[in-house]
Amino acid sequence: MKKKMISAVILASLLAVSLGACSKKDSGSTDVVSDAGTKVTDSKASTSGDKQDPVSLRFSWWGGDARHEATLAVIDAFEKEYPWITIEAEYGAQDGYNDKLMTQFASETAPDIIQLETGAAPEYYKQNQLLNLSTTSIDFSGFDPTFLENNGQFGSGSQYAIPMGRAGTAIVVNKDLADKIGIDFTKPYNWEQLIEWGKQVQAYDPSMYLISGNDSYMMPFVLRAMARQMNGAPIINDAEHKLNMTEEQFTKALEFVQQLYENNVAVPLSYMATYGVNNQDDPNWIAGKYVAYVGYTSSADVMQAANPTPNYIAGQLPLLADGKSDGWVNDCPQYVGIYAKSEHPEEAALFLNYFFTNEEAMKTLGTVRSVPPTEKAQKLTLEAGTLNPLTKMAVDVSMQYNGKSDSGMTTSAEVTAILIDAYENVAFGEKSPADEAKEVVSLITDYLSLQ
Repeated sequence: MKKKMISAVILASLLAVSLGACSKKDSGSTDVVSDAGTKVTDSKASTSGDKQDPVSLRFSWWGGDARHEATLAVIDAFEKEYPWITIEAEYGAQDGYNDKLMTQFASETAPDIIQLETGAAPEYYKQNQLLNLSTTSIDFSGFDPTFLENNGQFGSGSQYAIPMGRAGTAIVVNKDLADKIGIDFTKPYNWEQLIEWGKQVQAYDPSMYLISGNDSYMMPFVLRAMARQMNGAPIINDAEHKLNMTEEQFTKALEFVQQLYENNVAVPLSYMATYGVNNQDDPNWIAGKYVAYVGYTSSADVMQAANPTPNYIAGQLPLLADGKSDGWVNDCPQYVGIYAKSEHPEEAALFLNYFFTNEEAMKTLGTVRSVPPTEKAQKLTLEAGTLNPLTKMAVDVSMQYNGKSDSGMTTSAEVTAILIDAYENVAFGEKSPADEAKEVVSLITDYLSLQ
């Protein structure tokens, strides 16, 4: 079967239409059981000449070229092992991915296998859009049980999504430039230190900035992390449907946002908007004009590859002196799940079992979705030299903190939009921190009243 890809032009114009890109891949060998108890034969049965009815599955994901190529290679291998199963690959950039997926859920046209944004996945679970994977015989024995409990169960005790990697917030530091200016990200520091360092960078060279980051990365870096540090909990208490953050606390966090941009500590959002989430395309990053990049561990190697000349490190993350928690979380960069209304859940589970348990698949996928989620995959990628040392360092740094994931209402699409708007309004100087804090509390309270 030939691979098919929809052009970028068509992709931009078809929000609710699937990206077309078929391909083929390899397999595992585990029986899969559906809710009804139907069993799918293992790889020996399926490749021994038994006649199987053809099955076509759709698998959607976002990412860069390296992720696309590795995932397509795994699909090719799976299809060779299971020639009666065809995987239609639907892939592209992250921009607009979640909006498109919500449209597909509404029209009941979602793909069978879906890469999921971590912030949105809990909402999909609540909407009954995800299959209970614990009802299948996907082999979860290679995963750390606590990691699974915190990533993809959504408090249910069953697995509704599988973490595709280990990841956390990261500050990727151009150590050569930091050393020249006299900035040390290797030691513990507080939020105020970032402002002082930013002023130091401006004094060194007004065309340089301490921090590069787009709004979708900077908002959680400041607002969600500060909330976890202030209260030892996320912005919203899901169990009680109430705010953990006060208006005064929001004001304090937004005052920090104001300082970031008034003092030219962070690159202006109007400039960063040109590149969306593709920070690596920014010519100023490529030219070495920024000391650090704020994002996630999964993008450390991408940023390094964009300008490979400097020496990079993963920096420590800022803390509140009187914080109730470190606030920083090591969880996963994305999930994968099966659409609850898939017509072929057993075959979809068979593919995911291969994806996470087959050694060749592990080697092929490497670290295209950050540090692999299982110990076995981590060992294989280290031995193969595909686990980027900077990415590993970033994950190791994020794992030293004691924050808890805030997946749930705090990361829902509605609350995320409220928080990003607040971040932008203050960053652009359109509203004062106090006024915006009052607005945020009002809007989130209204949101909670409808839940």
